[in-house]
Amino acid sequence: VETVIAASIVYMALENIVGANVRRRWAITFGFGLVHGFGFSFALRESLQFAGDHLLTSLLSFNVGVELGQLLVLALCVPALELLFRFAVAERMGTIILSAIVAHTSWHWMAERWAIFSQYQIQWPALSVSFFVSLLGWLIVALAVGALGWLAFGRLWNPAANTSTSASTEE
Repeated sequence: VETVIAASIVYMALENIVGANVRRRWAITFGFGLVHGFGFSFALRESLQFAGDHLLTSLLSFNVGVELGQLLVLALCVPALELLFRFAVAERMGTIILSAIVAHTSWHWMAERWAIFSQYQIQWPALSVSFFVSLLGWLIVALAVGALGWLAFGRLWNPAANTSTSASTEE
């Protein structure tokens, strides 16, 4: 998971350099957020002791703490970047420079994580009935998530679909 996290950071930094496709940015961010969430869960599973029977309370408290930490970082970085872009360098050039630094750093992190991951001997699962039943269950979940995503993308990004649906119901 850590390799994919580093790869997602490289991707977003490169997209900032080339020019962001804002129309699909939220969907990519959602997917990367899931990957980063898995990374948190794997990293914290062993090291954090949750509050016994109060798992929901402790998870909620942890997530609120993470969000408050992110808001604090934003409260510090946004004014600093605003000053940097206003007085030191143009916004586009500053974005390219900062993104290049982030891409360079995360590229090395990704290569390091890949070197560690590649040391593991990964074997294909045994092709049994239970494997195919499990696979079918996950395919159904993926299909449902894909259908919900398709509906969301169709409604949000295709205004013609929204107007044609409302026009046909009004007639």
